[in-house]
Parts: sequence; structure tokens; C-alpha cells
Amino acid sequence: MNIESWIDHNLALRRRVVSPDGRYLLASFPGTKQATDIKQRTPLVGDYGRVKINVKALSAAERLKQGLPPLDPDNGAAINEAIKQEFDMPLWASHSGISVPVLDLNNTFVYQLKGCNLHCPWCYVDDSNRNGEREGGKFFSVSAILDIFVQEQRRRKKSEDPDGPVYNIRPSGGEMTLDGGWHWLRLLRLIQNRSVRAYVQGDTNLTTGSYMEALESMGLIKDHTLDKVGDFRNFGLLCSFKGTDTESFLSATGMPDSYAFLEEERWRTFAGFVRAGIDAYPFVYDPDPRTLKAFMEKGAQLFGENFILKTWASPLKPYGPEKARLQARGIDPEKYQRSLDEKFRQAEEVMQEVVHRTFRKNYKDVPRAGLVLKAAA
Repeated sequence: MNIESWIDHNLALRRRVVSPDGRYLLASFPGTKQATDIKQRTPLVGDYGRVKINVKALSAAERLKQGLPPLDPDNGAAINEAIKQEFDMPLWASHSGISVPVLDLNNTFVYQLKGCNLHCPWCYVDDSNRNGEREGGKFFSVSAILDIFVQEQRRRKKSEDPDGPVYNIRPSGGEMTLDGGWHWLRLLRLIQNRSVRAYVQGDTNLTTGSYMEALESMGLIKDHTLDKVGDFRNFGLLCSFKGTDTESFLSATGMPDSYAFLEEERWRTFAGFVRAGIDAYPFVYDPDPRTLKAFMEKGAQLFGENFILKTWASPLKPYGPEKARLQARGIDPEKYQRSLDEKFRQAEEVMQEVVHRTFRKNYKDVPRAGLVLKAAA
């Protein structure tokens, strides 16, 4: 396997999940193990959408279940502390100028492309919902997807849903960059043209930089697509660095040794997003604490010291689909979880050391929203 054959692999997968008329094959949730996990937190929106609560400690409905009073919207310290314990996506949206209180930016409408080019063993998506097969999926236009979001947005506002409003929309997967970022651009333009108040949160596994360049050179997407995405202030990108070196990358992605070149490809991909002016947020999943420091130092060399502040290590938890994969391999999920927890604990210690040494600040004390990265020439 090399980069040329990897590009061909992605092209073949793209043909399965993106129709000639520009519709996208989305995953259906009912009947999956993922749906069981979702329903513990929030109801589905039809068969092809869900609303994710980003920070449980900010959710009025979640706090009510626990017998806690709603958070004071003016208590910035409490809000920031809660965000540091989970995810900071509400701050991304708030910084974008959407003019909505942070506590109202805690929900995200999510839909999933039914195809992925990696096989991460800890993925929370059922294998059947990332295989690129039409069975169990349905093609949607970008306009139809936005219609579903707007309907849910209006329903929540009209009924004063206890789970709160929804202003964030997240095209997820699978790997949404299989279409070269064109989906993001079409969605952003539709939101603008229809005057919808929404923040778009993308995500990517960072393996498609060369492939996206190939799509442009072949004329399959328009030139400078990512640059045009970067012109929109209401877009942020979750960039998933899986592992912190070649060995941990292959382990975290479930890929064989012949795919080792992708470890370097993800740096190339990330650089492309940064050069395009996209507000990119690095997340490190399943890091090796022994190589995390070197990983962070490399990121700082390539994108400036803000890379250190803008990168978070994220914990992993086996959900239903992952537990099924582990059990099929004869691995005890609880033992596996303990191993993940210990690696994450060590990783947080490394992150604290690197941040404090560089900035004399504590890890996560500096909000990431607004931090600018610059790719080295």
C-alpha cells in the first residue's frame, strides 16, 4: 500500500457514499448498538439524526435528573470548569459570533456518513454503519439534511424542550472528507443563503490530505474548496489524531503495518486545513504517554506554540459497538477500559508538563477558541 493506492481506495469508497447527483449516504440509527447508547442521553431525531449533549454538567435536563439546580448563565467560572471536564465545543460556537449564550450551545445535531476509510477498534459506530453499503442507509441532499435540522431547531424553540435549543450541526461519520470538503462548503452556503442561525462542526480522521488534492486535480471538486470553507467564521473542525507515533497510530486505527505512511499523512492533512484558515482543533485519542511529548513538540514546530494550547487529549470509553468487537476478539471490556484509563491518566500528566513548561499555565486553563495556528512554510 502507498499513497497512490490509498487515493484509489478512497475514490472507490466515495463512489459508494456520494451519489452522482451530489447526495450523501447517511447511516440509520434504529436497531444498532449505537442507538442503544444514544438513547441513554437523548432521543433520536427520526432515523438518521441525533442530538448530542456535549457537556453533561451544562445540560439543564441532565442536572434536573441529578437533583441539581440549573447553572447560573453568568457564572463563567463554573461553566468553564464543566467544559474542561468534557468538551469545549460550546465555546467554539460562542467564539464564532453566533450571538447565542454558551449554555444554549451545548447541543449538536449529528448525522453520519455511512462510510469510513479506517477501522478503529474503539469506534462508537456499528461496523454496519460505516461499511459504505447502501443496506441500512439512505441518500440525502444537503438541503434535505438542513431541513431536518431546521425542523428540530424550530420544534425545540416552540415547545421549550427541557433538553434545550440546538444551534450546532455536525456532519460526522464515517469520514466526511471523502467528498473533499465539498459537503461542508455546500452546507455553509445553504445556511448563509437561508439565514439559518447555526454553527457547523466538522470532524475528520486526518488521512485524506493527498486524496483531497487529487479530487481537485481530477476536477471532481472545485479548486480551493478548503480555502472557501475557511472563509466562513461559523465553522470549526475536530481533528482526530489517533495515537502519537506510527505504532500507536496503527494500533488505534486498526490498520496493518503497510499503512504506516498514513501517520505522516495526517500531519500533511492537518497543515492543509490550517493553511486554508479553517479553525482546526486537534484532539489526541489513544496516545502513547511515552511519545506524547515528542508529538506535541513536533506539532509546535509545524504550527507554532499555540498547537500545545489548542490540543486536548481525550478519554475513550467502550460503547456498545466497541464492546461487541472486543468480546469477539476474546478481550474483557472492563480490563480494556482500565488500560485506557491508565494511559489517559499518564497522558494528562504529560500534557500538564508540556503546557506548564512552555507557558507557565495549567493544561486546559487557556480556552482554545480564538487561538490561531500557522503552518510552517
